[in-house]
Amino acid sequence: MTAPDNVARLPLPDLDTTLPNGLRVVLCSAPVVPLVEVRLTVPYAATGPGEVALRQLLAGILLQGTAHRDADAFDNALATHGATLVAGADARRFTLTGHTLADSLPAVLALLAETVLGPRFTEDVVAPERARLARRIELASHQPAAVAQRALLRRRYGDEAAARLEPAPELAAACTPEDLAELHARHLGASGAVLVLVGDLRPGDALAAVTDTFGAWRAGAADDVPRPPSPFVGGPPLWVDRPGAVQSMIRLATPALPRTDPGYPALHLAQLVFGGSFASRLVAHLREEKGYAYQLGSGMESVPGASTLMVEADTAAEHTAAALGVIRDELARMSTEPPSREEVDAARSYAIGSIATAMSSPASLASGLSNLLHIGVGADWLHGWGPLLDGVPYEAVAEAARRFFRPGDFTGVVLADESAVAPLRRTGSAELDF
Repeated sequence: MTAPDNVARLPLPDLDTTLPNGLRVVLCSAPVVPLVEVRLTVPYAATGPGEVALRQLLAGILLQGTAHRDADAFDNALATHGATLVAGADARRFTLTGHTLADSLPAVLALLAETVLGPRFTEDVVAPERARLARRIELASHQPAAVAQRALLRRRYGDEAAARLEPAPELAAACTPEDLAELHARHLGASGAVLVLVGDLRPGDALAAVTDTFGAWRAGAADDVPRPPSPFVGGPPLWVDRPGAVQSMIRLATPALPRTDPGYPALHLAQLVFGGSFASRLVAHLREEKGYAYQLGSGMESVPGASTLMVEADTAAEHTAAALGVIRDELARMSTEPPSREEVDAARSYAIGSIATAMSSPASLASGLSNLLHIGVGADWLHGWGPLLDGVPYEAVAEAARRFFRPGDFTGVVLADESAVAPLRRTGSAELDF
């Protein structure tokens, strides 16, 4: 099977270079509209429990003014150039995302550098953001999806490792301007950072503007990079009680191949056959045939150096046990009845077409490049993804199905009312038969 070139190939970056301070700059000309999409990623290593809250607070402060202008003046400067910027942080990286009118790119890059290199750390700026973040973390921690995610992290990695990936509201509430200044000096350096620009730009001029504005950015600690998570083993799903819940959330996971592994494309096609597309086996049997789940699927969760194969389903409480049984049976069937040629071809067409559609705008292309570069693939990965999938042998997909879909290799959590999982509970244990 050969995919058409206009479907298989996405644009190659025009320039991929690294400045002397360690900032990687990836530029892609896509003059669809007179805008340029901006994505800046700064990786770091989370070392202590709950410290991600401090990174989130720092991200919130970044756009609240700089050493040279207050928040209103900074917002007005962005608005003058038709630009927006949004900052965020998770357990592994800071991100600054936005866009600007093409003619204003040098001026907006200067504003971006101003806030990255010299944010305003005054109590009048820090106090309200600190209170907002602590409240936001506290509220989010009670949402069912967040409870399930937190429980799954602990099931996979244990309490100590999982705690490094979760924000603690008390740390945010206690953070001082001096703490933020120290955090900024320690973690916001150019070494390992990646700046992606996609849109109506001239690569040479854009690189000159980046060099002028970010060339003085200090390198920072070379070893301040996220480390791959430890491998985890399979085991029975753990029941997490949600008294009175009328729906249950099933979350299963198993270690998979990182995107840099040559076997990743075959595994990706196998998981599309299993549950990663509307025509997948899991969707056909669990939702269309049985009617047990209204939200379900499989997918790959990738971080630097590692990936996890995820299976998720939300089901009515009374169907929880039956839904888990269908998922277990479908996982086992991937080995006994590996994907057929017809299933693989359908998955291949879906994968090639969906990535081309998803990356069709400069904004999505910029975000896609930024995310992929963060996890360690080359800047040409999107460009070669279609031909790479097109060349995967059927036998490789069957082997991936046999290797990665064994039910016993999965572990997970089921967030549910006790009555929903009673038939599966092991005596005296929160573990479930699976």
